Amino acid sequence: MKLLICWISQVPNVIWSAIIASLLTFLGVMWTNKGNERRQISLLDHEKEKFQSEQKLALKKEVFLNLASSFADVLGIIPNLMNLNFSEKDIKEQMGNHSGIVAKSYLVAKENSVAEILNYSSEVAETLLNLMKDRIILIDHKNAIEIYQSMIDSANTEKNRILSMMKEFNLQGRNDKVIFDYLDNSYKFQEDIIKSTMKSIEEQELLLKPLHVNYSKKCIQEHCRLVSLLPPMTIALRNELNNNSDSEVFINALSVNVSRTNAAFGKLLE
Repeated sequence: MKLLICWISQVPNVIWSAIIASLLTFLGVMWTNKGNERRQISLLDHEKEKFQSEQKLALKKEVFLNLASSFADVLGIIPNLMNLNFSEKDIKEQMGNHSGIVAKSYLVAKENSVAEILNYSSEVAETLLNLMKDRIILIDHKNAIEIYQSMIDSANTEKNRILSMMKEFNLQGRNDKVIFDYLDNSYKFQEDIIKSTMKSIEEQELLLKPLHVNYSKKCIQEHCRLVSLLPPMTIALRNELNNNSDSEVFINALSVNVSRTNAAFGKLLE
């Protein structure tokens, strides 16, 4: 131990200065590397969070845009219900995979947004079911008219067939009174069918017309009502997409649009 102390005491101060300077330099480099490492880790964590946030926002945007488009298609069914030729197949095609698109939104939306989507979906579903239930009566009248029209078409076809036979017999010079009387009676019978069926069609049309007008008014009213109920859900989804600018502008514009739609369809129905 004494020998070590003696040896250390013999080391020149210049060398000690160099050793201490080297040691301080080493420690400085080590601390700098540690600091750089911490900053790099922090930067990577920040970039990771930013990337995840952007991915999440992109996913939300895709889901919510599909949701908005799907609701627009479903709401578009209601005015089409006024057209009695708009079939159940057409309704299913326009509705598409609406329930699946709505279900996907539950996975990415916040709880308050999910609540607004659920409320609006229920309102739309109930409205559509009620309108389609009321539409059944109109469809029954329409089907009856089509059945009567097919009877008239068949009777006209039979009349033309009878006339052709009578002309053919005349050309052949046949003068069989029994056959001609039979054909003549058959022709008159078909005419009677046409007259009675035309009367039935007129009766059905008289019943259908006011029902159709009232149903059309209801469709427009319900469509406008559902459009006016859009803001809570729309604003909630806009907030999730960081598009939380003044919502009053959107609400006012929507209200004006609903009023104009009501007025336009009112004039059309008149």
